Amino acid sequence: MAFDRRETAILLIGDFLILIASLWVALLLRNLTIPSFGYFDANLIPFLPVFFLSLGIFYIAGLYEKQTRPIRRVMGTRILGAQAATVAIAAVLFFVLPLDIAPKTILILYLVVSVIAESAWRFHRMNREIKEGRRTPVILVGSGPMADELYEEVNNNNKYMIRFIGRVEKRNLSTGLAEGVVYMDAPFLYEEIFDRVPLDHLDITQLLESLPKHRALYDAAKRIFDILLALSIAIIAIPIVGLAAVALFIESSMPFFRHQRIGKDGRTFAIIKLRSMLLNDHGDPALQKKNRVTALGHVLRKTRIDELPQLWNVLMGDLSFIGPRPELPTIATVYEREIPQYHMRHLIAPGLSGWAQIHDYDPPRGGADVARTKRKVSYDLYYLKHRSFGLDLAIAIKTLRTLLAFSGT
Repeated sequence: MAFDRRETAILLIGDFLILIASLWVALLLRNLTIPSFGYFDANLIPFLPVFFLSLGIFYIAGLYEKQTRPIRRVMGTRILGAQAATVAIAAVLFFVLPLDIAPKTILILYLVVSVIAESAWRFHRMNREIKEGRRTPVILVGSGPMADELYEEVNNNNKYMIRFIGRVEKRNLSTGLAEGVVYMDAPFLYEEIFDRVPLDHLDITQLLESLPKHRALYDAAKRIFDILLALSIAIIAIPIVGLAAVALFIESSMPFFRHQRIGKDGRTFAIIKLRSMLLNDHGDPALQKKNRVTALGHVLRKTRIDELPQLWNVLMGDLSFIGPRPELPTIATVYEREIPQYHMRHLIAPGLSGWAQIHDYDPPRGGADVARTKRKVSYDLYYLKHRSFGLDLAIAIKTLRTLLAFSGT
């Protein structure tokens, strides 16, 4: 269901004016002086196609549809992804076309300013509608614990732009004829609100049918990005890893551990880490009781230096920077038996960080934990369904914040 025409027009005009204003602010920041009319005009003309491209991508991203905007974090991620895609396309065009402007720095500033400004504008409109009580009446289609959780979350929380006025197990077209009332399927809305898929209500066939079909360009670009970023970080990481390895060699003559993990398509590979524990227990419960983090290992874990050797795994293609966290083979066997959808997380390369890691604050530890892992898998499969440059960027930003807080364990 789209916004009413008046609201759509307000958003469209507001978006266009904000994009123009974002360019003006970017030029101001670029030169630290108020742009002259001639200078602004010289940059505005080549940027006009970029503005229209942004509006088109906003439409594709669903930013003009009310029911896909129930929560703030979803809107922010979509705006960031849409503008990042627009700027990437613009960068290619600007560097190919014979223009009299130097857009490199301007594009970066424009991206930052436009994302902040667009987010503030959209949140303002959302807050205004909620304050005026213009929450869209919705009939929830679904049953069971998933629908119960949704109903309670939405109707007991005023931050959403929808409210449930009833629920049915199946769609009833005659009910939908009521003016201003729409149906919303519980599984779809569950993902939008909780950022994870409802495992108990989606079987493997449904999940496979819901996966995006054309990802070749995204997958290729992500692989190239992984290689370039790993090489860039390695320049700084190699001396750090070298010093840590020498200290570990002096301590115990065994600086590195190799851990077996399950990767893409169920293949086994060995991740490389600096040793932070007394011994490599390989997930064995008996050995885990005797194992502990060493004093030096505690520092390496806290700073995440112990994971730097995994850059080699990224270069080899075993790991990506973003993806589901790889699991021990023995524990993965248990999960594949107990959780029917578990093996689907192996459709893509595992990652150093991922959607589950930044959302699931009570992850499984030690041996197999089916209950906690089901929750983790629900996040992993959400990423599998919705992975994009915008989502990867959001994960990367939150991961970087965690790294800077030295919150490693």
